Amino acid sequence: MAHGSSEGVSNRVLGALTLVLVMVDAGLVAINSIMWSAYRDGDVTAAEVAPFMVFAGSAALGVVVMLSAAVALFRDTRGHRLAGLAVLLAGVRVVAIPVAVVVVVGTVGTSSVSGPSDMFVLILSAFEAVVELMVARVAAARTRA
Repeated sequence: MAHGSSEGVSNRVLGALTLVLVMVDAGLVAINSIMWSAYRDGDVTAAEVAPFMVFAGSAALGVVVMLSAAVALFRDTRGHRLAGLAVLLAGVRVVAIPVAVVVVVGTVGTSSVSGPSDMFVLILSAFEAVVELMVARVAAARTRA
């Protein structure tokens, strides 16, 4: 559906809403950087900071994914290849989270994922990655000629 169509929500509106997700991810990176700062200052251990760094890395990739999807939506059918890139990167992000968790557990130990807040952060990270994969797939479908 072209952005000029009177049927449904326009791609420009969806692009603007996708920009909200860009800001959410950027905020998550900023918030999680506080944990990195606490780690550098010696206030928290590597095991305590590890889940937050997985989340921050995932959110940083989310900024790129959602920015790509938003630009693709603004470009309408001319943005289809960019939307395809967003889908690819979002898929990589979904797969990378469990891989990162395995690496963290192998490096730092199971104590890095054993607490309720650790599990919450990792589950939220995975949930957000799946939601953004769906958003990227919508962008790809909406920009198809």
